[in-house]
Amino acid sequence: MTVSWWCSGSAGQPWTWTYRPLIGVWLLASAVIGLRELAWRRWAPDGAVRSGRQDAAFFGAVLGLVAVSEWPLGPLGAGYLLSVGMLRYLVYTLLVAPLLIIGTPQWMWRRLLTTNSWVLRATRLVTRWPFALAIANVVLVVTHLPPVVDTLKVWQAGSFGLDMLWLLGGLIMWWPVIGKLEEIPRLGDPAREVFLFGQSIVPTVPASFLTFATLPLFGLYELAPPVWLGYDIVADQRIAGLTMKIGGGIVLWIIIATLFLRWATRQERIDRGKATEADMAAEVRSWEGRAPVSGSRS
Repeated sequence: MTVSWWCSGSAGQPWTWTYRPLIGVWLLASAVIGLRELAWRRWAPDGAVRSGRQDAAFFGAVLGLVAVSEWPLGPLGAGYLLSVGMLRYLVYTLLVAPLLIIGTPQWMWRRLLTTNSWVLRATRLVTRWPFALAIANVVLVVTHLPPVVDTLKVWQAGSFGLDMLWLLGGLIMWWPVIGKLEEIPRLGDPAREVFLFGQSIVPTVPASFLTFATLPLFGLYELAPPVWLGYDIVADQRIAGLTMKIGGGIVLWIIIATLFLRWATRQERIDRGKATEADMAAEVRSWEGRAPVSGSRS
């Protein structure tokens, strides 16, 4: 059985459905889980209580990372099917990243990001909405440029680096929407919805190139042995473009609609004078761009 560190380009090797474990994926997942458990044991503040919702979000993020990085989706996306590669990008940025933010307790984020003044200042800078929007889209465009893909994905370290860039770009993109620290404020409503709307527009450009191209754009996928008989690289390329635009757009628009409806409902209750004290506090925190107060349960 062939064992590799991380998924990478095929290098002319025919695709096989024989299981090929990727040890780096399991080591990364184990390290992330282990560090979180270590933090709970050593650094959790007095009275901190574990939240089932946070644990579910965190382990959902780890499961998503493993699912699209291990065999078969990892190798397929890294060197055989661009459409699967695009699916991997969307899972990293639209699923794994936000679930990691939600699944990490507030006190843990505070220890990670505010203990060092340089880290705090850098995080404040990159998570301001103009920079977050720019960084997320620069990562999207650069990591899907044919020269970058053809150069980096043919070796394991380069493919790993691209995957981690996707994850980092996703964390930066989602912090202004669901960030959990008052020291690093997030956007209020309805600014969060406007921010996500902007994020849904830029992917249209690279998606259009992929969808309407009549020739293969990536040498890596063009020269890879076909996964099945009759495989069409241009058709797969179009599926990748549609996945980026439609798949990513649907996810973002569902979240935009959910956030807007919650804000509108709360605003209506306030306008009618039926808002509870919690509603009023939530509205104030929303416009101030502050994370919800969660006390020791965060």
